[in-house]
Amino acid sequence: MNTYRTRSIIVLTLTAAMGITAPGCSSPDSTGSTAGPGAGKEKLRVSCTTDIVKDLVQQIGGKHLAITAIMDGPAIDPHLYTPSPQDINILTDSDVVIYSGLHLEAQFEDALESLRHRGIPTIKVTDVLEKEFSDQLLQANGVVDPHVWFDLELWGQCGIWLAEQLAEFDAAHASDYRAAAVEFQQLMKTTRENGETALSGIPEERRILITAHDAFQYFARTFNFRVEAIQGLSTESEPGLKRINELSDVLVEMKISAIFTEQSVSDRNILALISECESHGHELTVGGILYSDTAGPAGTAEETLAGAVMHNIREIAKGLGAQPSGQETP
Repeated sequence: MNTYRTRSIIVLTLTAAMGITAPGCSSPDSTGSTAGPGAGKEKLRVSCTTDIVKDLVQQIGGKHLAITAIMDGPAIDPHLYTPSPQDINILTDSDVVIYSGLHLEAQFEDALESLRHRGIPTIKVTDVLEKEFSDQLLQANGVVDPHVWFDLELWGQCGIWLAEQLAEFDAAHASDYRAAAVEFQQLMKTTRENGETALSGIPEERRILITAHDAFQYFARTFNFRVEAIQGLSTESEPGLKRINELSDVLVEMKISAIFTEQSVSDRNILALISECESHGHELTVGGILYSDTAGPAGTAEETLAGAVMHNIREIAKGLGAQPSGQETP
């Protein structure tokens, strides 16, 4: 039986692969074992939902995979993005579809369910967190926070788990996937250590991060910050005047002078908060632009998660008054 065509593994992917064909049949090799679709010369074609997922797949799969992301770019909001007919065709033609999950790609859920019914394998990268690390997942109003990549240790676990899923599809390169996952775990550890050093100059009373939407709670837990956001976990939620007034009171009382916009979120609410603070005689500036739901542009250090996180850390350190340590992006 062709297990490749029938197995559906639920995995979250932040990116989607272009030009991928339907899964092919397996056949015995000369040793009598069954070779997966990645065992031949042709690379396994992988589609990802977001660029953060794409980076994870690239780090683990590297040279053995042909990887494409549907939402690939710093200005795309995965909470709001609705897949186009062309996107659906790309997903349908993939060997494997990988997504992030935890309702991050809310508008993709019907499409992903349809793919599974058609026998197209899907991998949700946060599946391992729900199964083995559920006590470490944050919630707000009973909803799990999907921005888990900012807990670098948890995201490293996603890499280890993804390597095992890829090994099932492509046994010939299983050892490469597993070795890359261990290296990725170390990269996440190094990124955290560099971040802690760069942020060490911010005193406790100034470790308050005001952002456009509630994407930085895992970051706050990792680096010891308090986060207050204008919008909720999803950018679909709309803040009211009451929330703007609440945050204005916090900023004035704590004498915080900088707040942060996000690459993939409109700055409309941030500007409204700045205006409200000014009406109370409190000067407030934009301390920097952060990556939240996306990574940076292709060809930059920030196109990787490690690079995007270190960019955020440098912006926060500068905006809140700390001197960067000079640590380079890993």
